[in-house]
Amino acid sequence: MATEKTPAAVSTTVDRAGALLRLLAQNPQGIGISRLTRELGTQRAPLYRILQALAGHGLVRRDERKQYLLGVTTLELARAYTSQFPAGMEAQLGLLADEVGMTVALVSFDGETMTTVISKTPSASGEYVVTPPGFRHPAGPLSMRIAVDAMQPPSDDDSDEVREARRLGYAIGRGEVVASRYGVSAVVPGSGLSGAVLVLTLVSLHDFDHAALAGPLLRTAQTISHWVGRE
Repeated sequence: MATEKTPAAVSTTVDRAGALLRLLAQNPQGIGISRLTRELGTQRAPLYRILQALAGHGLVRRDERKQYLLGVTTLELARAYTSQFPAGMEAQLGLLADEVGMTVALVSFDGETMTTVISKTPSASGEYVVTPPGFRHPAGPLSMRIAVDAMQPPSDDDSDEVREARRLGYAIGRGEVVASRYGVSAVVPGSGLSGAVLVLTLVSLHDFDHAALAGPLLRTAQTISHWVGRE
């Protein structure tokens, strides 16, 4: 009689190293050892060993203030990640940003985490929302999350925003999560078939005519879908 295998335990050291890197990413000004031990719930001795190993790979460095920061090798990892996308995609988003006059971002949705992959602001001078690559978006009913939820089968528990997004083909964010952040988002068709779902979003500091920009948004999402499908 076959028996089920017990799932392998997650390595505490690797898990803590991953949490450490994410913590440093969220604090680009650097973090001291005391705060690191407190945030990660560990002692200094094992944490020093993790830091030493990561520093040996160039993933972590310590400055003259004795603050720990991300190391230069993280740039190599970032470049390797973005190289998965077609070379012309960033230029395409730049064209869209100029056309609509607001920030355009391609966001990856993996589980519950939404992270900016590529972000472009219009070439014309002005005040724009900044969501740089690697930016993790806050929880709540952002247009990006509403767009993803609208791709699921209808449910009695769906919010009015999800029902609206399913009807329109794109989702609207009305500044409810972050004040003065208005957006409209559409899922890139077919993007979740072999990995994380990609969401294309337009975001502004001011409310705008969503219907007028739906065409450029959906057109570009479809273009990205063709590129992703060829990879």
